[in-house]
Amino acid sequence: MANNFEDICEIRKSDQLGRQIFVRRFLVANRDIKPGELILAEDPIVVGPYWDADISCLGCLGPASRTCRVCLKGPLCRDCSRHDPVECSFYEQASKLNKNFLFDHFNIITPLRCLLLYRSDRDKYNEMMAMESHFESRRDTEIWHIHNQYVVEPMLNEKDFQQIDDLTVTGELLQRICGILDVNTFEIRGNMDSQGVQMNNLARGLYPKTSLMTHNCQTNTLIAVDGMSKLRLYSSIGIKAGELLYYNYTRVLFSTFERQTHLRKGKYFICNCARCSDPTELGTHLSSLKCTACDDGLCVFHTETPKWECLTCGHQLPREYVNQIMCEARDDISSCALDSRNLEKVIGKHSKTLNPHHSLVLEAKQSLAGELRNMCMSYDIHNVPRQALKRKLELCEEMLQILRVLDPGVSRLTGIALYEYHAALVDLSRRNHDIGEIKTPELLERLKLSEAALKEAIGMLVFEHRTTPEGQLTKKAMCELKELREYIQKVQAMEEDERTDRQVRGKCNINVGKCKK
Repeated sequence: MANNFEDICEIRKSDQLGRQIFVRRFLVANRDIKPGELILAEDPIVVGPYWDADISCLGCLGPASRTCRVCLKGPLCRDCSRHDPVECSFYEQASKLNKNFLFDHFNIITPLRCLLLYRSDRDKYNEMMAMESHFESRRDTEIWHIHNQYVVEPMLNEKDFQQIDDLTVTGELLQRICGILDVNTFEIRGNMDSQGVQMNNLARGLYPKTSLMTHNCQTNTLIAVDGMSKLRLYSSIGIKAGELLYYNYTRVLFSTFERQTHLRKGKYFICNCARCSDPTELGTHLSSLKCTACDDGLCVFHTETPKWECLTCGHQLPREYVNQIMCEARDDISSCALDSRNLEKVIGKHSKTLNPHHSLVLEAKQSLAGELRNMCMSYDIHNVPRQALKRKLELCEEMLQILRVLDPGVSRLTGIALYEYHAALVDLSRRNHDIGEIKTPELLERLKLSEAALKEAIGMLVFEHRTTPEGQLTKKAMCELKELREYIQKVQAMEEDERTDRQVRGKCNINVGKCKK
């Protein structure tokens, strides 16, 4: 551990947490924790590919191009000459295992790595098996049958997988391990190849202490994983002594229905946090629909009734109508080509039936912002269409307004949105000044606003490791902050020169007036 975790947090046990969320263990702050403070640094006990991932190198999880020369079964990339020795030895000794087995059944890789902990590190194996799997809740569900088809049956049909030392491998043991992985793993996005270059693939790691955090749709922590798979947990806001440590196990911009569906299917509980309990989603209306009976009303869903009811006039939307417009929106957004014109049409259409801040509309707006960013990058800085810059700025302002509420404090999404906001504001202000639409004092004011946004973005993204996309963005943002400050100095000098010129012209005009008199 890189810090004294026990001084900061305490692991407590309870049969019940909240009204419906049953847990065994959770984390509580032992003392006040400042925003941005490091709470925990933890290495994974297992790292492996995501479920249903493409075949990748067992060494670095990059694209595989050959087979290990030792075990003759494990996929490797061109740069990796080896993978885990215990794993390699196991495959080497599995003499009856077909050489293409791992290529045909790649989903077994991470579960098998969990099993091999029994051989390589019994303490870690026991620590893993103590983690929550929701075993009985998963039994005979869809995910149970999927794991049975792609993990349990392929492994138990091979004699080499049926025994690990004195551990007998059963279907129930494999299902429990699959459950532990599904419930407790965290995404690793900054893993590097043998040359220290970031890989584009995604991996997952099992972090026992971090996984103890309770879910809340408004998190008070931030997770960052470096290129060597070490996870660091920071406080995103101030946490008082005695308060629980929370992490959002869903996506911030999911609607309540989407979040609840994800948690019910993947984590096996229903969330009762402040956001989930508020039909307006803390005033952001990510789930609300436009009322068909009045002009300005928004209909929210009341779970107790259950019904869609307008906050303004009390009109209730028929369930059939709600299902219809939601299906239409999902179909339009999923089938919409990544083209700014098509996206604008989809956004305009569904803003009228859903609402401009509905989660599905925001999804389309995020896609549009990405398209506009790519468009801006494809042009010379002086030739970027002003309308594209203006629209990008509007989208960033709208996204920031929502993220400030739903993801307060240090936030990866807010940091990215702030960076994009600053970039659009600088470019648009410069263009508007060049064509005389704004004067130098207003340009300076907007540049200082951009500087503040960029500084805040860096303050949020600085926790990200340099091997992640956000870490690379932080490095870029720091360089741009230096350039922006130099530009601000030039504009300040320009403003002083213009002020001096105005004063000189003013004196000349006064003198001319006196001469005429």
